[in-house]
Amino acid sequence: MTDKKVLIMHADDFGMSQDVNRAIIRAHEAGTLTSTTLMVGEPAFSQAVELAYSHPSLGVGLHLTVSCDHGVLTPAKVSKILNAQGRFRSNPLSAGLLYKFSASARAQLMEEMEAQFAQFRSTGLPWSHVDGHQHMHMHPYVWDTMISLCAANNIYRLRIPVEEFRLHIKNGGQKAAIEPLAGLILKMYSLRNLKNLNLRKASSSEPWFVPDRSYGTLQSGNMHAKYLLQLLNRLNGNINEVYFHPGTEYARKLPAKDVHDGIYDVELNALLDVRVKERLAKHDLELATYPQAEQLFRNIIS
Repeated sequence: MTDKKVLIMHADDFGMSQDVNRAIIRAHEAGTLTSTTLMVGEPAFSQAVELAYSHPSLGVGLHLTVSCDHGVLTPAKVSKILNAQGRFRSNPLSAGLLYKFSASARAQLMEEMEAQFAQFRSTGLPWSHVDGHQHMHMHPYVWDTMISLCAANNIYRLRIPVEEFRLHIKNGGQKAAIEPLAGLILKMYSLRNLKNLNLRKASSSEPWFVPDRSYGTLQSGNMHAKYLLQLLNRLNGNINEVYFHPGTEYARKLPAKDVHDGIYDVELNALLDVRVKERLAKHDLELATYPQAEQLFRNIIS
């Protein structure tokens, strides 16, 4: 049992590129990043797997991808959902509408999701948890298939994005990280899926685990040091996740005069900031991976 707030410091997009892989490993080696999720269809996937094996203290899960980036299957096999370059629709709203209204697209989506789970399983890495690129795992048709695949693979740890908009704005957060309509849809899906998960837990022995709060959506790509330090002082859950996108193209770039030591974006800069390291070391926070956080949660309720 712990009376500290448990904190998962997480990065999405492991395997997207060598730059992303380097940024994630650098932050983990600095002691500020505990967790990541792997994109199994991206160019630097194999390098990411090697890095995961050489850094066993880094929790690694599956970053399920059904929009914007690459699938695992060939375009010829799933032409309804992938273009000729093997990419999903770049706009999550467009992809979501396709999955809602096209039965043939949903059938191919299921095949692709099964292939992504199989690809992660083939690495032999221990499963940390499952989350989704652009939060598309929250889409009802994606969610329902994902839950079944998680149960089949005995992985019961998930991300459901939940954070406080008013506190975000009050503490200097940006207003336009997510479009209002997209934010409303995401909130609706999060509530729907949390209810779905609670019903499954009540009717079965499946030990589903979700952090109380998952922060990062409202400041996506711009989790700079000042914002992060304020966030760490207002974590609202017993179990919290704060997630980042260091090294990615959509992480906000530092001004040229502030680039240093191979650090080009504000998110990696924040993760390596000495003030952040000092704040994370204080006695009121306990850093964890998803599996470690789940164990602490089980200890709290037992």
